[in-house]
Amino acid sequence: MSDNILASQQRVLDVSAWRVPPAHFGNTTVEACSATLGGQVRGLRINAGEPGEHTQGVKTFLAEQLRQRGFLVFEPGTVDADGFVELVGWFGTAQYLGTPYTPKSNVAGTVNTIDSATKKTLANYIWHTDQAYRAEPTRFTALFGEIIPSLGGDTIFANATAAYDLLDPLLAQYLETLTAIQNYDAQGFLTYAYGHDPEKLAAQRALYPPLETPVIRTHPETGRKQVFVTELYTTRIVGLTPVASQSLLNLLFDLIKSPEIQARVQWEEGAALIWDNRSVQHRGVNDFGDSRRLLHRAVIS
Repeated sequence: MSDNILASQQRVLDVSAWRVPPAHFGNTTVEACSATLGGQVRGLRINAGEPGEHTQGVKTFLAEQLRQRGFLVFEPGTVDADGFVELVGWFGTAQYLGTPYTPKSNVAGTVNTIDSATKKTLANYIWHTDQAYRAEPTRFTALFGEIIPSLGGDTIFANATAAYDLLDPLLAQYLETLTAIQNYDAQGFLTYAYGHDPEKLAAQRALYPPLETPVIRTHPETGRKQVFVTELYTTRIVGLTPVASQSLLNLLFDLIKSPEIQARVQWEEGAALIWDNRSVQHRGVNDFGDSRRLLHRAVIS
């Protein structure tokens, strides 16, 4: 194949830069979920309120695995709902960031629920980085599956750092000079959650006004660059015409949807999941109809 034909095609991701071999620490093992993203944790058991053998070593091991892989899935039996709170504490301090449709969990005050029986907004099903509209977005987000549909309700992750590697170098260089506007209510989430109370709606909008952020962001620990625009929150690129702005945003949104940089998690009851919000984007899959899906969520600073 000629060089001219190769040059006209989309860049091919060098997966060797992302492939992480299986890792072990004591009885705990982590295996890859896909070629570029994710890790399945097996063998770990946490019993809340009981003395354990969980040394700082295993916590450090899991923190490094999370940093390398973007997200970790803990098999059913690793924790129960109460133990989930302890697991969250291994990675940082949880803070409550619920809404009227994601109320406090009965597990702990810093954990909220995402319950399909009461939460009817579709924000979960649009690609996003959690709290991208805040000056300091959350570092990690964790979920525990209490009630899971028999089919459907998966969560898909995309490696936003690998997405940067799919960019032509000259385009990447240009994008690094640009900023974008993140708006909490870009898809009407605040309007839906608080529209019944104009004062509360105004207060929420005042609490999180539109925020200008880099289009390309650097991970504070790994130093790797990532695409930092999302379909849920990003409204425009600053300084460009509306047509040029939307064209570039569409290009970047499509990169996030590239199968080569994705991994799909099929939920099981009792499974737990944590991801590095500074390196991946995610969305749920709304394909479970009237079945109930109840998750507990912790936002970790």
